[in-house]
Amino acid sequence: MTATLTSASGARIQGDDYQHLYAWWQALRLLTPRTDVTRIEVEALSAGNVDDVVVRRTSGPDEYTQVKYSVDASKPVSSEWFTTRGPGAGSKSPLERFMASWHLLKSKGMAPDLLLFTNRVLDPTDPVLKLRCGTTGTLGQRLATERPRSAARKAIAEWVSHAGVPEEELLELLCRLGLKTDQGPWSDLVNVASDRMGYAGLRTSDTDVEIGVAVIRAMVKGGKRTLNRDELCAEIERRGLSGDNSYSTLVVEAIDRAPWADAGQVRLDWVDLFSGDEPRARRQLRDPKNWNGRLRPDLIAAAKTLKATGNERVMVRGYMRLAVWFMCGVELPDIRQHRVACKQKGQLWASEIPPTAFNLAAAVVDLSQGPDLAVGLSVTNGITADVVSYCKQVSLPVARYVDLSPQGGVGPLSLPDAGAAVGWAHATRDSIRAAVRDLGARRVHLFMSAPAGAALLLGHIWNRVGTTIVYEDLSPGYVATFEFPG
Repeated sequence: MTATLTSASGARIQGDDYQHLYAWWQALRLLTPRTDVTRIEVEALSAGNVDDVVVRRTSGPDEYTQVKYSVDASKPVSSEWFTTRGPGAGSKSPLERFMASWHLLKSKGMAPDLLLFTNRVLDPTDPVLKLRCGTTGTLGQRLATERPRSAARKAIAEWVSHAGVPEEELLELLCRLGLKTDQGPWSDLVNVASDRMGYAGLRTSDTDVEIGVAVIRAMVKGGKRTLNRDELCAEIERRGLSGDNSYSTLVVEAIDRAPWADAGQVRLDWVDLFSGDEPRARRQLRDPKNWNGRLRPDLIAAAKTLKATGNERVMVRGYMRLAVWFMCGVELPDIRQHRVACKQKGQLWASEIPPTAFNLAAAVVDLSQGPDLAVGLSVTNGITADVVSYCKQVSLPVARYVDLSPQGGVGPLSLPDAGAAVGWAHATRDSIRAAVRDLGARRVHLFMSAPAGAALLLGHIWNRVGTTIVYEDLSPGYVATFEFPG
């Protein structure tokens, strides 16, 4: 296969599109309830190098952003990247341009927040940049506490020499310059723009996001640099972007941190609670007591916070495994008038979508090991052999195992769309209720191999089933996670 190389003009177009998409995402802050944003500016005048997008605020410093787009990951953000000048005569390095912009804004009596926003990755081995603050994205605070002979202090001395300013002045800049790197591809930015459009009650398809980008593009082409709320609302009306439903957003970071996590109304960060150095390895908590001692209470509190916004519709996103997806649905239940949704392979799967009739096949294995019922949901993969083996190995106190699978067959396409997923959730819940009644079981032990959105939708309607213990796949084996009255 021959690789396709992006031309210089193609790279510029992609970079402009990325900047305009970022500007659209920021402009949507104008529609947020109780927002302190008064207007946004694109390619702002007299802002130096940080003029790509400026956010004007009433209750905090203005935000000046330089957007840097890369067509590939060949050049990470590193000390070398910051201090490399371009080939042209008189060209400046990124560090010199940020320094000049900082001087310019300070000369006007401003103390703004500066931001580098880029899809470039951060070099984790760089002695300076690995000190980036996980909360603010800035470098200055941690650099100031480094020992004089540390690798970071030696490296920052080179930055000082390159910038031609006193160290104190450079550290002042680095205390106000946030580094938003690793922001993912275009599609990630589209997803969070869609989230924010949903929260504002706008339509949320990828095509609708493109229309929003076109608003910014037309603004720039026409020489207009500022956009306030009234002007944005007029554009939304003119382009027919108004929708029927609005969504709050819950972002859950369990096995990995999500780009744009701060785009949600509520964010839960549990990554450090899991064992494992990479997402694929994060299946079990370092302390298993935290399933019910920390994670479930966090979800209960998140549900209360979301309810207090007055918006009953919640978009759920993030990086998590099936047990957590299921519990998001459980703690945002239909019986409390919540409505849940997520993006499943580009589709919107929402509890409000009318269900399609769905037929299940059931297989029963008698185990006679106790009074409980074990249930396996074989949707994406068949799990009967694995679950039965696990039940016997750990002597799980179950009388029988019931496996429920799509009558049309198990596989990644067994739930082709949202209507099928909602129909599957209702059919599955009803079948489990019937199996519990038939056995007279005290508890249900639930095992799943299903799409994430299906687990969310099932948890959302999980009631009148009985006490439930949810299991997570360890490959091999399983681990008990959440336990709750069902």
